[in-house]
Amino acid sequence: PGTADPLLSRTSFARHKKMAEEIKAKVWMVSGCMDEQTSADVSDVMSFGLPADVGPGGAGGACTSAMAQKITQPRPWVWGNLLTEMRQDLVQKKYTQIPQLSSSYNLKLDEPVKLKPDEVPINRTKALLIGINYVGHKQGVLSGCHNDVETWRSIITKHGFNPQGITVLKDDGQSTPPTKKNIEQAMLALARGATAGDALFMQYSGHGSQIKDTSGDEASGFDQVLVPMDYQGSGVIVDDWIFDTVVKALPEGVTLFAVMDCCHSGSIMDLPFSITVTPQFAQQFQANPHMALPQNAKFLHKHKKRIAVVVTAGAAGCCVAGPMGCLAAMCAAMCGMAAHDHMQKQNEAGRV
Repeated sequence: PGTADPLLSRTSFARHKKMAEEIKAKVWMVSGCMDEQTSADVSDVMSFGLPADVGPGGAGGACTSAMAQKITQPRPWVWGNLLTEMRQDLVQKKYTQIPQLSSSYNLKLDEPVKLKPDEVPINRTKALLIGINYVGHKQGVLSGCHNDVETWRSIITKHGFNPQGITVLKDDGQSTPPTKKNIEQAMLALARGATAGDALFMQYSGHGSQIKDTSGDEASGFDQVLVPMDYQGSGVIVDDWIFDTVVKALPEGVTLFAVMDCCHSGSIMDLPFSITVTPQFAQQFQANPHMALPQNAKFLHKHKKRIAVVVTAGAAGCCVAGPMGCLAAMCAAMCGMAAHDHMQKQNEAGRV
């Protein structure tokens, strides 16, 4: 742990480092589970021992509840301790999902957990909070995602984020609806409006899914996706788009803290360093508190493939118009149908 992935050769190590350097901002992402896993709703978040003044209570995401219970305690946290105790709480409460931490750099697990750096003033903070319960849908209705938004709104405000700088998307009939277009526009605004010295926070609670990877850049054969409220007609939001349009767009000197409380979310932001909080994690951290996040072999595989695809397309004289081009529109339509089929097959218990 803390060294290069054994699947990465010395040459691959250098390539990984070069690709990772394309990300200029400092980005941290806590995801509710691994790519191949599903996550769950909690019927009563107070079972995790959340303070009464944090969020509205009731249902909520298991990842959000476990994390919120820890970081609302008046004690300093480092990443290794936070992840260890989150995992212990989930196991004790019979949740099988395994949290994952990803980063844009090889973060040390004894680094303090900061939703924003202490030196960033409140007027340099912005946040995007998204909660989708799929109100009115025949299948896949959730109950805790709106509450997750309010939980995180309470937490980040207490940690120095400007309440006036928080954008909220919920399908509650009152907030801006979390359609595909609105989510993408809000993510774009968060990223493109950032300048050096800003601290950003982004949270998503809703369905996550996987669709067949048609570009050949995923070792697993599947892309990870977010599922907006109008996925049946508009499609889904693919991890490639999030990386290219949000992560890479952030300038140097910006920080982004993200919490993705949904299924199949381990690599939803495609970050180059990651660690999974396995049962052995606590022992590894205790033995070596200074261990760093290992390189994410999936990141190297994916971005090597994507570069090859672009080069091949250029040699063939092809032209892809970008996110709004015809090819992307066709893919979006296929993504929507795939997500729809997937959702129909799932139980409503999990965020799948």
